[in-house]
Amino acid sequence: MRSTAGTGPALTVTGRLATITLRKPAAINAIGPEEIDAVTAALRAAVADASVATILIRGEGERGFSAGGDIKRVRTMIASGEVDALAEFWANEYRLNHLIDTCPKPVVSIAHGLTLGGGVGLASHASHRIVTDSTRLGMPEVLIGLSPDIGGLWLYSRAPGRTGAFAALTAAHLSAGDALYMGLADHYVPHGEIDDVVERLQYLHPAEALEGFDAQPPSWVADHRGAIDRVFGANSVLEILESARLLEEKSAVAEIAMASLAAASPTALCVTYEALCRAANMHGLTECLDQDLRVGQHCARHPDLTEGIRARVVDKDRKPNWCPPTLADVSPVDVERFFAPIGKPLRFSDW
Repeated sequence: MRSTAGTGPALTVTGRLATITLRKPAAINAIGPEEIDAVTAALRAAVADASVATILIRGEGERGFSAGGDIKRVRTMIASGEVDALAEFWANEYRLNHLIDTCPKPVVSIAHGLTLGGGVGLASHASHRIVTDSTRLGMPEVLIGLSPDIGGLWLYSRAPGRTGAFAALTAAHLSAGDALYMGLADHYVPHGEIDDVVERLQYLHPAEALEGFDAQPPSWVADHRGAIDRVFGANSVLEILESARLLEEKSAVAEIAMASLAAASPTALCVTYEALCRAANMHGLTECLDQDLRVGQHCARHPDLTEGIRARVVDKDRKPNWCPPTLADVSPVDVERFFAPIGKPLRFSDW
């Protein structure tokens, strides 16, 4: 076995398997610029190693694979006027998402526990995506005044019916069954069998190592698909809210929609809806990642992002002062501004 030293993401090679491990369990493996750089370097090293046939990405600790980006740091960078440095951090993250998606060797991810935001980018662009009993996968960005990024809307826009719109706009935490149903994962491996699968990956191709792990656990999203399609099939976020209010039989979907939309940034909701519609007509992940960078840079210059992080993560009062405060106050012109060119264009490096 060969491994790297240090306290950041680790690269370990055992047999034919290279394992990249996120090692910040106290922060549920939150990722900042250093982690993105380290994972990128580890991924490239694993691809360059002729002895490696398969690459595994996993997170240390029981709480989760990765809670996503270090949003406290994002707020600090914006407050310090480092919006260009923040854009470069996001650009490097999106380049890593692209490398995972196009990796010439099979990439396996194990999305256990919390797998949120940037964590979804590391897990759900892999070629063989494992979920397990504890999986809670989601894109919670609208709750802090940001639109889902890391190509998440590319994935959500291709989910069945209106389930992607439901997940993006409500910041839903999806179970293993939900992730499989929505096309965000490929295999369900019970927690007690994860170690056996990892051992098999040391000498077998992922298709062989994961053979038989094709069960479909229960999915709340699948069970409520009819109501989700009715409510989230509306032509705007404001209409979605109205559909939830008017649903003939009050359902869990309507209640979640009303509560979640009330908690999120009105601007972020409207921008996310438009970004999701645009992603549905895109031809590849890189188009979505390019859109993510543009939208993210505009979000960084809008007051809702720092205010949302303050309310949910810093002060934790859950009482953000959104600007503007209601969906009705967000105009189409306001939304369109988030898609205008800004900063340096996103350039991808290929293998």
